[in-house]
Amino acid sequence: MSFFDRFKKKSLSNPAGAASPQWPQPPEADTMCLLLMDRVLDDIEPVAARLNSVFGSGTVGDVDHDHPKVSSFIAAIDGLEFWCSYLPMPIPSDTADIPAAAQYSFLLSDEEKQAFTEHKSFFMLAQKGGGTSLEAKRRVCWTFSMLCAALLEQEGAVGVHIVNRGGLLVSKCHYLQQQEMMKEKKPDNDEAYFPVPLWVWVYATYKEETPVIQTTGLKDFGLPELGFYNPEQLNTGQALDYLYSMSSLQITGRQLYRNASLIPLDEKLEVVCKQDGDILYFIGA
Repeated sequence: MSFFDRFKKKSLSNPAGAASPQWPQPPEADTMCLLLMDRVLDDIEPVAARLNSVFGSGTVGDVDHDHPKVSSFIAAIDGLEFWCSYLPMPIPSDTADIPAAAQYSFLLSDEEKQAFTEHKSFFMLAQKGGGTSLEAKRRVCWTFSMLCAALLEQEGAVGVHIVNRGGLLVSKCHYLQQQEMMKEKKPDNDEAYFPVPLWVWVYATYKEETPVIQTTGLKDFGLPELGFYNPEQLNTGQALDYLYSMSSLQITGRQLYRNASLIPLDEKLEVVCKQDGDILYFIGA
């Protein structure tokens, strides 16, 4: 049995009356993220030149300096256009609460949390209208990840904040580690692999007074969020690994979880899916 095979559903013998939400739903067609810097750049022409060297001459055309404070350009990669604007100031608090997101991130060191909180400027990156289906959304996010990785390799880059329903922050180090895993792969690969940690936030919270560990970000792909309800047999690291793997199976279209399905986590542990709105909780772990 492969690692991913453990998480394939096993239908209950009598699921009559169980809710059956229609997944996938239409994804969020637009995709956006913010790339944070620990300094204010004098000019973004070197940034445009770097993208041309990484993705090929003509990837970035002329840089627009018409606005007195905001410089921008369009990057054309793999048939997709990405709008890139540079703002020489910290992210406004009404746009994103970076300190709060940093505080609750499992994957950031104390130094990385501080760097996010104390950033000095940022790039706003957007792809408009490309994610019209799960396959298209997957391709947009994959290409977007390669663009962000190229930008993060410049001096002074801190990390990326995904603009979605969550508050995901990904450090430069972690982002580039994921990029290494993406090399030599394609958006539609035979390994059911997708760089989930770059697009989906997994965090601990409470449902009423019960502890849960759940995702935020899958709904942007038109998929249900996933979570472990009151996990007692799994530690946080195990829960994260399971949710990343199960999210990857959903995003790559290999497995869509349903209400009232049984999911074997290993040879001894099996959980049941229970729908609560847009979230499928795994109960019994």
